[in-house]
Amino acid sequence: MTMQQRTEPSPAAVLIAVAVLALVLTVAFGPLGFVMGLALFGLMFIGTKNRNAEQIGPARTRSRIRRLSTAGRVSIVGEAHHQDAIAEVARLSASDTDDSPILATAVLVPESASRHDRAAVRVDLLRGDGTAVIAGYLRSELAAEYQPLLIELAERGEVGSCPARIIGSSQHYVVHLHLGSPRLLLLDHEALGTTLTMPAEHQVTVVSERAHQYVLHRVVNGRTPVHVIAELRDCRIVKGSHTGEHTLEVLLEGECIGQLTYAMGLRYCDMAQEWRARTGRALCEAVITNEGTRGLQANLLLPK
Repeated sequence: MTMQQRTEPSPAAVLIAVAVLALVLTVAFGPLGFVMGLALFGLMFIGTKNRNAEQIGPARTRSRIRRLSTAGRVSIVGEAHHQDAIAEVARLSASDTDDSPILATAVLVPESASRHDRAAVRVDLLRGDGTAVIAGYLRSELAAEYQPLLIELAERGEVGSCPARIIGSSQHYVVHLHLGSPRLLLLDHEALGTTLTMPAEHQVTVVSERAHQYVLHRVVNGRTPVHVIAELRDCRIVKGSHTGEHTLEVLLEGECIGQLTYAMGLRYCDMAQEWRARTGRALCEAVITNEGTRGLQANLLLPK
Protein backbone atom coordinates (compact mmCIF):
# COMPACT_ATOMS: atom_id res chain seq x y z
CA MET A 1 0.00 0.00 0.00
CA THR A 2 1.36 3.39 -0.94
CA MET A 3 0.23 6.84 0.10
CA GLN A 4 0.95 10.24 -1.33
CA GLN A 5 3.49 12.12 0.76
CA ARG A 6 3.73 15.90 0.75
CA THR A 7 6.16 18.14 2.60
CA GLU A 8 4.20 20.97 4.23
CA PRO A 9 4.93 23.48 7.00
CA SER A 10 3.74 22.43 10.44
CA PRO A 11 0.43 23.88 11.73
CA ALA A 12 2.29 25.70 14.53
CA ALA A 13 4.57 27.47 12.04
CA VAL A 14 1.57 28.51 9.92
CA LEU A 15 -0.30 29.91 12.92
CA ILE A 16 2.74 31.87 14.16
CA ALA A 17 3.15 33.40 10.69
CA VAL A 18 -0.53 34.40 10.60
CA ALA A 19 -0.31 35.94 14.11
CA VAL A 20 2.68 38.07 13.03
CA LEU A 21 0.81 39.17 9.90
CA ALA A 22 -2.25 40.07 12.01
CA LEU A 23 -0.08 42.18 14.31
CA VAL A 24 1.40 44.03 11.34
CA LEU A 25 -2.08 44.68 9.90
CA THR A 26 -3.31 45.97 13.28
CA VAL A 27 -0.40 48.44 13.53
CA ALA A 28 -0.89 49.57 9.93
CA PHE A 29 -4.68 49.80 9.73
CA GLY A 30 -5.92 49.95 13.32
CA PRO A 31 -9.22 48.19 14.20
CA LEU A 32 -9.83 47.21 10.55
CA GLY A 33 -6.44 45.53 10.43
CA PHE A 34 -7.22 43.67 13.66
CA VAL A 35 -10.47 42.30 12.12
CA MET A 36 -8.59 41.27 8.96
CA GLY A 37 -6.03 39.47 11.11
CA LEU A 38 -8.74 37.58 13.01
CA ALA A 39 -10.34 36.55 9.72
CA LEU A 40 -7.01 35.24 8.38
CA PHE A 41 -6.41 33.39 11.64
CA GLY A 42 -9.84 31.71 11.41
CA LEU A 43 -9.34 30.68 7.78
CA MET A 44 -5.92 29.17 8.49
CA PHE A 45 -7.26 27.33 11.57
CA ILE A 46 -10.05 25.74 9.49
CA GLY A 47 -7.56 24.81 6.78
CA THR A 48 -5.27 23.19 9.33
CA LYS A 49 -8.15 21.13 10.76
CA ASN A 50 -9.10 19.95 7.27
CA ARG A 51 -5.53 18.89 6.49
CA ASN A 52 -5.31 16.99 9.75
CA ALA A 53 -8.59 15.25 8.96
CA GLU A 54 -7.22 14.24 5.56
CA GLN A 55 -4.12 12.78 7.18
CA ILE A 56 -6.04 10.59 9.63
CA GLY A 57 -8.71 9.60 7.14
CA PRO A 58 -8.66 6.29 5.26
CA ALA A 59 -5.95 5.85 2.62
CA ARG A 60 -6.74 4.31 -0.74
CA THR A 61 -4.69 1.22 -1.50
CA ARG A 62 -2.53 1.55 -4.63
CA SER A 63 -0.47 -1.65 -4.48
CA ARG A 64 -1.62 -4.93 -5.93
CA ILE A 65 -3.14 -7.06 -3.20
CA ARG A 66 -1.27 -10.34 -2.68
CA ARG A 67 -3.25 -13.08 -0.97
CA LEU A 68 -1.40 -14.62 1.99
CA SER A 69 -1.82 -17.99 3.65
CA THR A 70 -4.70 -18.25 6.11
CA ALA A 71 -3.33 -21.35 7.89
CA GLY A 72 -3.06 -19.79 11.35
CA ARG A 73 -4.73 -17.47 13.84
CA VAL A 74 -3.08 -14.25 15.00
CA SER A 75 -4.39 -11.62 17.41
CA ILE A 76 -3.32 -7.98 17.10
CA VAL A 77 -2.67 -5.21 19.60
CA GLY A 78 -3.61 -1.55 19.83
CA GLU A 79 -7.26 -1.89 18.85
CA ALA A 80 -8.25 0.31 21.81
CA HIS A 81 -6.75 3.32 19.99
CA HIS A 82 -8.72 2.66 16.77
CA GLN A 83 -12.19 1.69 17.97
CA ASP A 84 -13.98 4.27 15.80
CA ALA A 85 -12.30 2.99 12.64
CA ILE A 86 -12.96 -0.67 13.50
CA ALA A 87 -16.58 0.15 14.36
CA GLU A 88 -17.03 1.77 10.95
CA VAL A 89 -15.79 -1.35 9.14
CA ALA A 90 -17.90 -3.53 11.45
CA ARG A 91 -21.04 -1.56 10.56
CA LEU A 92 -20.33 -1.90 6.84
CA SER A 93 -19.61 -5.65 7.07
CA ALA A 94 -22.09 -6.78 9.75
CA SER A 95 -24.43 -9.66 8.99
CA ASP A 96 -27.92 -10.23 10.30
CA THR A 97 -26.59 -12.35 13.18
CA ASP A 98 -25.47 -9.94 15.88
CA ASP A 99 -23.52 -12.48 17.92
CA SER A 100 -21.38 -13.90 15.09
CA PRO A 101 -17.88 -12.55 14.32
CA ILE A 102 -17.83 -9.93 11.58
CA LEU A 103 -15.75 -10.88 8.55
CA ALA A 104 -13.43 -8.30 7.03
CA THR A 105 -10.26 -8.11 4.92
CA ALA A 106 -6.98 -6.96 6.44
CA VAL A 107 -3.82 -5.72 4.77
CA LEU A 108 -0.43 -5.84 6.47
CA VAL A 109 1.77 -2.78 6.06
CA PRO A 110 5.44 -2.92 7.16
CA GLU A 111 6.56 0.28 8.87
CA SER A 112 10.06 1.59 9.45
CA ALA A 113 11.69 1.39 12.87
CA SER A 114 10.32 3.71 15.55
CA ARG A 115 11.32 4.55 19.09
CA HIS A 116 8.93 1.83 20.27
CA ASP A 117 9.72 -1.06 17.90
CA ARG A 118 12.63 -1.91 15.63
CA ALA A 119 10.19 -3.72 13.35
CA ALA A 120 6.52 -2.82 13.10
CA VAL A 121 3.67 -4.20 11.00
CA ARG A 122 0.50 -2.14 10.85
CA VAL A 123 -2.84 -3.89 10.36
CA ASP A 124 -5.37 -2.01 8.23
CA LEU A 125 -8.94 -3.04 7.46
CA LEU A 126 -10.27 -2.54 3.94
CA ARG A 127 -13.53 -0.78 3.22
CA GLY A 128 -15.70 -1.55 0.22
CA ASP A 129 -14.46 1.47 -1.74
CA GLY A 130 -10.81 0.33 -1.62
CA THR A 131 -9.77 2.60 1.24
CA ALA A 132 -8.22 1.32 4.45
CA VAL A 133 -8.38 2.34 8.10
CA ILE A 134 -5.89 1.46 10.83
CA ALA A 135 -7.03 -1.29 13.23
CA GLY A 136 -3.82 -1.94 15.19
CA TYR A 137 -0.45 -3.68 14.93
CA LEU A 138 1.05 -7.14 15.10
CA ARG A 139 2.71 -7.89 18.42
CA SER A 140 6.39 -6.85 18.33
CA GLU A 141 7.75 -10.41 18.44
CA LEU A 142 5.55 -11.40 15.49
CA ALA A 143 6.28 -8.22 13.56
CA ALA A 144 10.00 -9.06 13.57
CA GLU A 145 9.19 -12.38 11.85
CA TYR A 146 6.68 -11.11 9.31
CA GLN A 147 8.21 -7.76 8.38
CA PRO A 148 11.02 -9.02 6.07
CA LEU A 149 8.54 -10.91 3.88
CA LEU A 150 6.14 -7.98 3.79
CA ILE A 151 8.96 -5.59 2.84
CA GLU A 152 9.88 -7.99 0.04
CA LEU A 153 6.31 -7.77 -1.25
CA ALA A 154 6.27 -3.97 -0.92
CA GLU A 155 9.40 -3.73 -3.06
CA ARG A 156 7.48 -5.57 -5.79
CA GLY A 157 4.52 -3.21 -5.48
CA GLU A 158 2.38 -5.66 -3.53
CA VAL A 159 0.65 -5.59 -0.17
CA GLY A 160 -0.18 -8.75 1.79
CA SER A 161 -3.83 -9.46 2.57
CA CYS A 162 -5.64 -11.96 4.79
CA PRO A 163 -9.14 -12.48 6.22
CA ALA A 164 -9.92 -10.84 9.55
CA ARG A 165 -12.61 -11.36 12.17
CA ILE A 166 -13.96 -8.48 14.23
CA ILE A 167 -15.23 -9.70 17.58
CA GLY A 168 -17.08 -7.78 20.27
CA SER A 169 -19.56 -4.94 20.30
CA SER A 170 -19.66 -1.18 19.99
CA GLN A 171 -18.29 -0.99 23.55
CA HIS A 172 -15.05 -2.74 22.55
CA TYR A 173 -13.88 -4.54 19.42
CA VAL A 174 -10.92 -6.89 18.99
CA VAL A 175 -9.50 -8.15 15.70
CA HIS A 176 -8.12 -11.60 14.88
CA LEU A 177 -6.35 -12.47 11.63
CA HIS A 178 -6.47 -15.71 9.68
CA LEU A 179 -2.77 -15.65 8.86
CA GLY A 180 -0.28 -18.44 8.17
CA SER A 181 3.16 -18.77 9.75
CA PRO A 182 6.04 -16.84 8.14
CA ARG A 183 7.58 -20.10 6.85
CA LEU A 184 4.66 -20.75 4.52
CA LEU A 185 3.15 -17.28 4.33
CA LEU A 186 3.46 -16.67 0.60
CA LEU A 187 1.24 -18.75 -1.65
CA ASP A 188 3.06 -19.85 -4.80
CA HIS A 189 -0.14 -20.04 -6.80
CA GLU A 190 -1.03 -16.40 -7.50
CA ALA A 191 -3.46 -16.77 -10.41
CA LEU A 192 -6.49 -17.00 -8.12
CA GLY A 193 -5.85 -13.62 -6.53
CA THR A 194 -8.06 -12.95 -3.52
CA THR A 195 -10.47 -15.85 -4.16
CA LEU A 196 -11.90 -17.20 -0.90
CA THR A 197 -10.67 -20.57 0.31
CA MET A 198 -12.07 -22.92 2.92
CA PRO A 199 -10.77 -22.31 6.46
CA ALA A 200 -7.28 -23.81 6.79
CA GLU A 201 -7.44 -25.55 10.17
CA HIS A 202 -6.61 -29.23 9.75
CA GLN A 203 -4.23 -31.27 7.55
CA VAL A 204 -5.80 -33.94 5.34
CA THR A 205 -3.63 -36.31 3.29
CA VAL A 206 -4.24 -36.77 -0.44
CA VAL A 207 -4.10 -40.39 -1.65
CA SER A 208 -3.25 -41.87 -5.07
CA GLU A 209 -0.79 -39.03 -5.67
CA ARG A 210 1.87 -41.46 -6.98
CA ALA A 211 0.00 -41.67 -10.28
CA HIS A 212 0.19 -37.89 -10.66
CA GLN A 213 3.80 -37.12 -9.74
CA TYR A 214 4.42 -35.40 -13.07
CA VAL A 215 1.79 -32.75 -12.24
CA LEU A 216 3.19 -32.22 -8.74
CA HIS A 217 6.75 -31.89 -10.06
CA ARG A 218 5.63 -29.27 -12.58
CA VAL A 219 3.88 -27.26 -9.86
CA VAL A 220 6.74 -27.31 -7.33
CA ASN A 221 9.40 -26.71 -10.01
CA GLY A 222 12.18 -28.09 -7.82
CA ARG A 223 11.17 -26.25 -4.62
CA THR A 224 9.65 -27.81 -1.52
CA PRO A 225 7.74 -27.23 0.61
CA VAL A 226 5.40 -25.26 -1.65
CA HIS A 227 2.16 -23.63 -0.49
CA VAL A 228 -0.54 -23.65 -3.16
CA ILE A 229 -4.28 -23.41 -3.70
CA ALA A 230 -6.09 -26.60 -4.73
CA GLU A 231 -9.62 -27.23 -5.96
CA LEU A 232 -11.98 -29.98 -4.75
CA ARG A 233 -14.37 -31.65 -7.18
CA ASP A 234 -16.85 -34.51 -6.80
CA CYS A 235 -15.76 -37.89 -8.14
CA ARG A 236 -16.21 -41.62 -7.61
CA ILE A 237 -13.71 -44.10 -6.25
CA VAL A 238 -12.58 -46.40 -9.08
CA LYS A 239 -10.87 -49.20 -7.17
CA GLY A 240 -10.73 -50.85 -3.76
CA SER A 241 -13.44 -51.87 -1.31
CA HIS A 242 -15.33 -48.58 -1.80
CA THR A 243 -15.43 -48.67 -5.61
CA GLY A 244 -18.27 -46.53 -6.94
CA GLU A 245 -18.68 -44.50 -3.76
CA HIS A 246 -18.47 -40.69 -3.75
CA THR A 247 -15.38 -38.78 -2.66
CA LEU A 248 -13.48 -35.64 -3.71
CA GLU A 249 -10.67 -35.40 -6.22
CA VAL A 250 -7.96 -32.78 -5.79
CA LEU A 251 -6.88 -30.55 -8.67
CA LEU A 252 -3.88 -28.25 -9.10
CA GLU A 253 -3.90 -25.88 -12.05
CA GLY A 254 -6.88 -27.83 -13.41
CA GLU A 255 -5.23 -31.26 -13.31
CA CYS A 256 -5.92 -34.09 -10.88
CA ILE A 257 -3.20 -34.93 -8.33
CA GLY A 258 -5.15 -37.49 -6.27
CA GLN A 259 -8.27 -37.80 -4.14
CA LEU A 260 -9.50 -38.04 -0.58
CA THR A 261 -10.13 -41.35 1.13
CA TYR A 262 -13.69 -42.63 1.40
CA ALA A 263 -13.88 -41.52 5.05
CA MET A 264 -12.56 -38.03 4.31
CA GLY A 265 -14.91 -37.80 1.33
CA LEU A 266 -17.86 -38.48 3.62
CA ARG A 267 -16.63 -35.78 5.97
CA TYR A 268 -16.00 -33.05 3.38
CA CYS A 269 -18.30 -33.66 0.36
CA ASP A 270 -21.23 -31.66 1.74
CA MET A 271 -18.92 -28.94 3.03
CA ALA A 272 -17.26 -28.61 -0.38
CA GLN A 273 -20.66 -28.46 -2.07
CA GLU A 274 -21.81 -25.68 0.27
CA TRP A 275 -18.60 -23.73 -0.31
CA ARG A 276 -18.98 -24.16 -4.08
CA ALA A 277 -22.53 -22.83 -3.93
CA ARG A 278 -21.35 -19.85 -1.88
CA THR A 279 -18.20 -18.86 -3.79
CA GLY A 280 -18.41 -20.65 -7.16
CA ARG A 281 -15.48 -23.03 -6.49
CA ALA A 282 -14.45 -25.31 -3.63
CA LEU A 283 -10.90 -24.05 -3.07
CA CYS A 284 -8.51 -24.82 -0.23
CA GLU A 285 -4.88 -24.32 0.68
CA ALA A 286 -2.43 -27.19 0.32
CA VAL A 287 1.21 -27.86 1.12
CA ILE A 288 3.35 -30.04 -1.15
CA THR A 289 6.35 -31.70 0.49
CA ASN A 290 9.09 -34.04 -0.71
CA GLU A 291 8.83 -37.38 1.09
CA GLY A 292 12.03 -38.87 -0.37
CA THR A 293 11.47 -42.35 -1.83
CA ARG A 294 7.69 -41.83 -1.56
CA GLY A 295 7.89 -38.86 -3.91
CA LEU A 296 5.93 -35.63 -3.60
CA GLN A 297 3.01 -35.58 -1.16
CA ALA A 298 0.13 -33.08 -1.00
CA ASN A 299 -1.60 -32.28 2.28
CA LEU A 300 -4.76 -30.20 2.19
CA LEU A 301 -5.61 -27.61 4.83
CA LEU A 302 -9.33 -27.98 5.53
CA PRO A 303 -11.82 -27.05 8.28
CA LYS A 304 -11.84 -29.17 11.44
